[in-house]
Amino acid sequence: MNERKPIFYDEQQRRWRGTRRALEISGGIFTLVLVIFFFNLIRKPELPGLLLPETRPGLHAVRQKHRAKPTPVRTGRKRRVATLGKIPEQYNPLRAAFYVSWDATSLASLQQHYRDLDLLIPEALHAVSPDGSLDVETDAKLSAWMQASGVELPVMSLVNNYDGKVWRTRELAALLKQPESRQRLVEQLIQFATDAHQSGIVVDFEEVPTASQAHFRQFVEELAAGLHDAKLKLMVTLPAADPDYDYAYFARQADAIILMDYDQHWLTSSPGPIAAQDWYLRNLNETLSKVPAEKLVVAIANYAYDWTEGVPRRYQKEPPARSASFQQAIVTAIESEASVEFDPDALNPHFSYYDEKNRVHRVWLLDGVTAYNQVRAAEGLGVRGTALWRLGSEDPSLWSIWDATQPDDSARAKLNEVPPGYDLVLEGAGDIWRIEATPKPGRRSFRYDSSTDTIVDESFEAYPFSYRIDQVGAAKGKIAISFDDGPDPRFTPRILDILKENQVPATFFLTGIEASNFPALLRRIYAEGHEIGNHTYTHPHFDQISRPQLSIELNLTERLLESRLGIKTILFRPPYGVDHQPETADEIAQLPFPQSLGYVIIGSKIDPHDWGEPGGKAPPPAEVIA
Repeated sequence: MNERKPIFYDEQQRRWRGTRRALEISGGIFTLVLVIFFFNLIRKPELPGLLLPETRPGLHAVRQKHRAKPTPVRTGRKRRVATLGKIPEQYNPLRAAFYVSWDATSLASLQQHYRDLDLLIPEALHAVSPDGSLDVETDAKLSAWMQASGVELPVMSLVNNYDGKVWRTRELAALLKQPESRQRLVEQLIQFATDAHQSGIVVDFEEVPTASQAHFRQFVEELAAGLHDAKLKLMVTLPAADPDYDYAYFARQADAIILMDYDQHWLTSSPGPIAAQDWYLRNLNETLSKVPAEKLVVAIANYAYDWTEGVPRRYQKEPPARSASFQQAIVTAIESEASVEFDPDALNPHFSYYDEKNRVHRVWLLDGVTAYNQVRAAEGLGVRGTALWRLGSEDPSLWSIWDATQPDDSARAKLNEVPPGYDLVLEGAGDIWRIEATPKPGRRSFRYDSSTDTIVDESFEAYPFSYRIDQVGAAKGKIAISFDDGPDPRFTPRILDILKENQVPATFFLTGIEASNFPALLRRIYAEGHEIGNHTYTHPHFDQISRPQLSIELNLTERLLESRLGIKTILFRPPYGVDHQPETADEIAQLPFPQSLGYVIIGSKIDPHDWGEPGGKAPPPAEVIA
């Protein structure tokens, strides 16, 4: 009897060969589909052009070098702050910097250079009332950054008598005269520094009347005693060469005084050097005749003054000069085609130009070269350290030489390159942005005199330049309404109903993932005549993602819109990052890439904060948002 074989037995393996061939073909097709899919993700989409008014030549991109590895954090910073007021065992000068919340470039500078600092001095406290009450200025952005980044930087907040507009001289005099007011302020300052876990307090009372000097000395003595009992430090800022101030007395009471050795010429004076080197050195020597070197910190200024000539004082509504950052002054020199020259006597840079009304402007500035000269002179006399006034306004090249206590030719050569500043050059008005130029470093040459350890001449071979952004679209009496992050099943239908009822068009910047989840809402937005913009696919933090990730985010959303609606959008608004008028270079560092893909960048200068206020606070009432 023959042995029965399985019904589907394939002794010749014909079916297996067929099955294997089918699997191979299917696998090949699937692989090809995957390749095409991923190719489409990384392929630059072909976007239609947008007619915008030409205001400048086209974008000229500058190839950026890879960022250097972060410099190590300055060691011994806590020790240098803790030993203020004492004679150090070895010379190791303090590096401090003033910070302000009202200029976004101050935070941008801090974020880049905090590793080079021992001490941060934020302008956070104000005493502007005769009763001695303390106004505390909260800075949500600074606090959030320090907490998120884990930066451990000693802080001593600055208290002044400035209310944001004027120096409150009369109120300060009344405060200092009353023992109860002084005591109230002393107690509040100690409590603030203790609660904030800071190293101490910096007092910056300016324009103190002659008649109030005795009361000022008494206040500093009382504050010093209270702070020292709490194991906290006190520093007092004093103007240079002012006979009203008892420098020796303040030095005895405080752990250090900060000599504000600048403003030889100021906002309301005639034009001239901000801190001529001989003037600066003369003030320094005079102060050291009254103050021990170990108790003297010298403020190093880095900014510009721009004086307008030919306006009679009776017609002047503003001071004859305006202050500017180093980068702002350089931009003015570029735009006016002026040549920055180095005064051989003052050793300060300056230039002049005509404005659109044919008025002459005189600009004097301080930069990396003047900082080198001032730091070398101060440390040559053994002062306790130096403090930069202020973060954000400085010539970034000074960071390359600030920490060099015994610089040689190679250290000084770092001054040849002038990095671009933190400012943006914004032109025009509106929320349609076009980046016309990207940052490029400048170049300077200089002549060094070894006999005096001083740079005696400098010239710019190329000026540093930051981002230049053209803003267009503003129309008087008109606004454009836009909505981000949708479509959302709770809010988008209600918004669409209101817009339809009032016959108002809007622009919806959609994330791909939400558009994919709610395709009916996506189709309704388009069907009702509204514009659609790309808001990435997953709404990542725009300033924290890589270029390849950004490309995929944009392409995924673009492919989704094309497959569901048959359209392509050229409008792009970045998530997170820029939800306001751009303020610093770091905020828009990613934007040239989507622009190079053909997208038009859309900002949001008017932000109703309907999602909540900075610092985690609840959003404002609906009537305020509206």
